[in-house]
Amino acid sequence: MQTLAVTIIAKNEADNIVECLESVTWANEIVVADSGSTDETCAIARRYTDKVFFHEWTGYADQRNFADSLVTTDWILALDADERVSEALRNEIQRMLSKSANDQTFQAFRIPIKDWMFGKFVNYGSWPHQRPIRLYRAGCATWRGAVHESLHLRGAIGDLYSPILHYSHTSIRKFLDKLNTYTEIEAEEMFKAGRRVRLSHALAGALRAFLGQYVRLQGFRDGGHGLILAILMATYYFITRAKLWSYWYLQDHGKVS
Repeated sequence: MQTLAVTIIAKNEADNIVECLESVTWANEIVVADSGSTDETCAIARRYTDKVFFHEWTGYADQRNFADSLVTTDWILALDADERVSEALRNEIQRMLSKSANDQTFQAFRIPIKDWMFGKFVNYGSWPHQRPIRLYRAGCATWRGAVHESLHLRGAIGDLYSPILHYSHTSIRKFLDKLNTYTEIEAEEMFKAGRRVRLSHALAGALRAFLGQYVRLQGFRDGGHGLILAILMATYYFITRAKLWSYWYLQDHGKVS
């Protein structure tokens, strides 16, 4: 049987991390990388593992790479504190781990994400199409990206079919809090890369984002949730570019150095 470490990045996740940890108690190792929690996150985590480490926040990818550097197993499953491994996914992973270590068919696996959005799991829009790489051989991959970080590796990638359950957006307020944080990071990265935008193009792109979520990807079939999420994703697109536009405006008019 090959071995598995679960890595979890966290900060002030006392309300979420118990369910996350409970869903992976079957793993050989659990590593928690905390970036300075002021609540009970670390105390809770230490009930499940002695591998709870502080790492100053320098970005999502850096936090995951730090956690990966501490594992001693064959494979790594990367989670956020507001995610949980479904029973079906646990069984699927354990079947994969039961294969011989000499089986080098795949270096990593994509896993679907099932999102809980302020009261229910959504089944339409872009959300069910998320299949990030989350399970991979230790030492063969590196995380990159300021936000919505992704894994970079060489070798064949397979697919698992049971989901990670994601409980990040339990309320619209929490969604908006993340929207503000993520749009800030993305706009800053675009600004550093020298990208510019016209507000008319930003508005047109937001309209396309809404229609894509609500019509093309059938978000309307999720009822009120689908309508709200389509509007929020269009807002995400527009706000990111509005912030980018404002950075250039301030620089061009001598308001920042």
